[in-house]
Amino acid sequence: MNYSKTISLECPHCITKCQFIQKEHSYCINDKLHHISYLCTNCNGIILTKWNSTTIDITQFERSPQSHNQVLHIYYPLVWDLKPRVDLSLITNEDVRDDFKEAIWCYNNGFYNSCMMMARRAIQQEMIINEATWKNLYLQIESTGISKKLKILLHKIKNFWNHWAHPDFCLYDEDWNEIIDKKEFAKLSLEFLDRYFADEYEIDSLVAKAPNSEKELKNK
Repeated sequence: MNYSKTISLECPHCITKCQFIQKEHSYCINDKLHHISYLCTNCNGIILTKWNSTTIDITQFERSPQSHNQVLHIYYPLVWDLKPRVDLSLITNEDVRDDFKEAIWCYNNGFYNSCMMMARRAIQQEMIINEATWKNLYLQIESTGISKKLKILLHKIKNFWNHWAHPDFCLYDEDWNEIIDKKEFAKLSLEFLDRYFADEYEIDSLVAKAPNSEKELKNK
């Protein structure tokens, strides 16, 4: 498909072939693609499209649709825009950081099962870094030196994943009503993991930047 400010596609939100109207346009230096969001005229759902082109200039791209080989690369629904509160640059391990970022990407694009899987993977990567020796994730969490409250937080994320991975693993509210909302479990997985990273990394960063007493300086 060639570029136009108005395009016709099957909407992944309402499963209807209809017109989309362009909203925002940016160029990504990481994947070297033009990212353009469109609004469905039928259901108002938002999709994100990615376009190949021989120009990185947005004005040139839009002004001359046939001159720079503008071709649609991929499109998918933009479901949410959940962003972490923790400063990702403070998560020093690249594997943990990438797993957490992928979990967020999965949630924002409606892949809730994958979100919970990647959140669990991020926990296990983190436990390995903390020198956990057990193979079982529960025991890995218990064997680390993190606080009791953070351990409970991580166990809850593990439970959300267990609900997805094991058909016979159920979760309930306080009145013993079964809860089956995987979208909510995915969101909670990210919020809990976000809080864990904030406590583990942001506090360390604040302490490292704080002024030191004479005794503290001598002990460093």
